[in-house]
Amino acid sequence: MELIIKIIGIALLANFIAFGFEPLQDLKIKLKLYNLPWYFGKLFFCHLCLGLWLGLAITQNIWLGLITSYLAHIFKFIYDKIERYYDN
Repeated sequence: MELIIKIIGIALLANFIAFGFEPLQDLKIKLKLYNLPWYFGKLFFCHLCLGLWLGLAITQNIWLGLITSYLAHIFKFIYDKIERYYDN
C-alpha cells in the first residue's frame, strides 16, 4: 500500500513540475531550461519523461518508473479533460 501511494505521489509531483505550478513555469522559461543540450531541456517540460526519471531515481526500479510515467500520463489526461470542461 505504501508503494502505491509513493508511486502516485511521484506521478503527481512530475505533473506539478512539468505543467501544474505556474510560478515554476515562469522560472523554467526565464532560466531557458528548454534550450539545454540533448535531452535535458525537454525533461523539465514533459510529464512522461519527468515521471519516468523521477520514478526511476526515487524507487530505483525500472518497472516502477514506467508505471509512474504511465500514471503521470493518466493524471495529465484527466487534468486536460477537466480544464476543457470548464473552458466551455
